[in-house]
Amino acid sequence: MGRLDGSERQGSWRVLVDTLEHVQVLRDPSGRRLCLDLVEEYLGFALHVAEAQATRVHLFAILLACRQHPRALGVLAGVLEELEPGTPAVRRVRQFVEDMSALELISEKQRAELLELMAGTADEYLTDLVRAAAGPAGVELPVDHHKPEDALVLLEQLNARPDGVPPLLVFVEYLARVVGDHRGDQLRDWNDRQAIRMDIVPQIRAIRAERTDNGATERNRELIAYLVIRLEPDPLGTDVYSLAHWRQVDRGRWHPRRGEVFHGDIDEIRRHVTELIVDAETGWAKEASAIRVDFLLPYALLNLPVDQWDFDVDSGLPRSLGLHYQVVVRSLDRARTPKWHREWRRRWKVLRELNPDIGELGEECWLWSEATKIQHLMGLEATLALRKQVLSLVLRSQPAATEIGEVLVGLRTGIPVMIWQRADTHRSAFEAEVTGMRDELAGLPEGVRRLRGRAKQSTRPHAHVGSRVSLIWDDPERPVEPFDLAAAPVKEVPAS
Repeated sequence: MGRLDGSERQGSWRVLVDTLEHVQVLRDPSGRRLCLDLVEEYLGFALHVAEAQATRVHLFAILLACRQHPRALGVLAGVLEELEPGTPAVRRVRQFVEDMSALELISEKQRAELLELMAGTADEYLTDLVRAAAGPAGVELPVDHHKPEDALVLLEQLNARPDGVPPLLVFVEYLARVVGDHRGDQLRDWNDRQAIRMDIVPQIRAIRAERTDNGATERNRELIAYLVIRLEPDPLGTDVYSLAHWRQVDRGRWHPRRGEVFHGDIDEIRRHVTELIVDAETGWAKEASAIRVDFLLPYALLNLPVDQWDFDVDSGLPRSLGLHYQVVVRSLDRARTPKWHREWRRRWKVLRELNPDIGELGEECWLWSEATKIQHLMGLEATLALRKQVLSLVLRSQPAATEIGEVLVGLRTGIPVMIWQRADTHRSAFEAEVTGMRDELAGLPEGVRRLRGRAKQSTRPHAHVGSRVSLIWDDPERPVEPFDLAAAPVKEVPAS
């Protein structure tokens, strides 16, 4: 079940290259290019081969690329047999490849059977299950390849766990639990046959029992999809904005995937948000029980009525984002200011552990504010510094577009929740609605969504508080800015 160690493999590559140098079609660049084209055609994806003028160097580069994909070496031997059938050199290549592949984890027939059982598995399932099965290895499926065969390529290259179980078999157990229908039984049967062959039946049964014990909890847990949209003014153009987005179907550890950056005026931005919602509903998040939409905004855009944006503009009957999804705002400025993060994380931890049955505690978590002058803001900061149990700041007036104001005080003292209305009228109605949600702090995003729904049901929707309420619900456990700073944007492929 093991593979060749480093020294054995290095010597084997040298001998194989010696053999390949005797294959006529591989002696010139055009012949090698033809072979690579055919190999890629049969594999269904491109091999990344470093170009080289010297034949031997190029052959080593080809083998190095083939090492990344367990099937590639066998496919290469098959292509050579098609191009030079029956020649002694090709026969030696075939024999050599078979000898090197004798210790492969599973046979080509077993792989084909497993791929058939995996057919139709959603991209997000593959991504999350591969990651879970890999464990500390932390492998990721390439963004531009989310097919079952790519999952197998990655998993087959990983070493077995300390208990001797290859990550591929762990993945199959996890997948069997997720699909849940007759395919689940077929996947477990497939795994049982591999376990018998590898003499790891007790270990596989232990994994299966563990997953079964946790099965009820996993099935009852809602599958939530998150779409985080960062919007900020584009420094290169007046009235032009830059939009980046991240997405994830929540299966535990936060590991969102980033899409490409979009630039446009506000109308183009709104249309692009519509496209992102359509992509979620029809693709990557179609099996989620709910989709939550977070807008990561700077000070200047906090009052943008993103919850009222129409995401079905071509229907002739508007559908606002905030009615159908939990739409909240997050602070881009705090995300980019690490010195504010410690207290932010501390208050968020208190919020997560809040007991909704204790009304007194819930009341202490709220603070109402109307601070406009500097001395009032200094007093507000002192109050928040002393009252560590405050988690939510209610602004009686809409925040200023400049950074000096109540929002700044709330951000730098770690307040994770802020709520206000984007108008200075009907203050009493706003205060009454927020007071009514006082005991629902932990579920405030859903409470605000229902408030927006009541606005649509009223006789004057646009005058209702629910049509102009903004909610900062800033979760420090779901960051995106660190990922943005660490790597360049990666282009997303359309969901299938």
